[in-house]
Amino acid sequence: MKFNVDHYFHIGHMHYAGGKPCQDHALSRSNGTYASVIVSDGCSTGGNTDVGSRVISCSTLQAISDHMGASPYSLETAAESIRFRQRQIVSGVRPILGLEHNDMFATCLYAYLSPFGGLLFVHGDGAIALKFRDGSICVGRYEWANNMPFYPAYEGKSLDAFINAQKNSEVPYALEMRTFDSAGNCIESRDKKYSVSDGVRGMQTILSLEQLAEIDYVAVFTDGVSQVDGVEWFDAIRGYLAYKNTAGEFCKRRMMRAIKDSQATGKGPEDDIACGVIRIEREEESHDGKNTE
Repeated sequence: MKFNVDHYFHIGHMHYAGGKPCQDHALSRSNGTYASVIVSDGCSTGGNTDVGSRVISCSTLQAISDHMGASPYSLETAAESIRFRQRQIVSGVRPILGLEHNDMFATCLYAYLSPFGGLLFVHGDGAIALKFRDGSICVGRYEWANNMPFYPAYEGKSLDAFINAQKNSEVPYALEMRTFDSAGNCIESRDKKYSVSDGVRGMQTILSLEQLAEIDYVAVFTDGVSQVDGVEWFDAIRGYLAYKNTAGEFCKRRMMRAIKDSQATGKGPEDDIACGVIRIEREEESHDGKNTE
């Protein structure tokens, strides 16, 4: 398997109309053998979280790169190792940039694929998607109660306040999942409920090599995908992953087109939105012309 990556982020209508900066960010990197995509969503009521979200995504990308050479290598402990390294990087960078604690209030979602399998990790809210070789697609949306997501920067002095704010929520953290067949029919719908402690630890999904063999695309989205005017979140994801051409900046090109289409009938994304996608290319695809114009 060979991995190709791309990413895109876009300012939402509310921030654009209000003269505010885009607070979402995305990054991607691949050397062909390893690949990672990261998205981060800054808190609108935090500080300079447009900067904070970029620090989070950049530090996470570097932490993943550092983990690639880890020995012994383990996907089961990858998220913990990456989070530890990411915190080290942020703690060093933040004072140099003069950033305050609340400037770092931003979510962190990433996908990381390797010769040993894959890892998806969610710290906060947002969505993940797997598009399979048979054309079917599985999407999942993570949401916190009271529109109050957990931010990794809460660990430490803000953690107790966050736990207290969520303690009376009947369902503090939830995952909504949908599976669609190649014809676009929803063939499965299910929900999962999680505790505050589950969400604070972060949600980890490990993909085996056998599972990756059946997948064409792995994607992560900030929660702006749930706020596209007139479009259900799962339909927005399906539209953003409907590639006709996977050469070059395939994610950026497709999202720009889909956003433009949604703006023709509404406001488009109300909130900022970011996406990162890994395309899994197999040896036979480079010979038969699949996924090319």
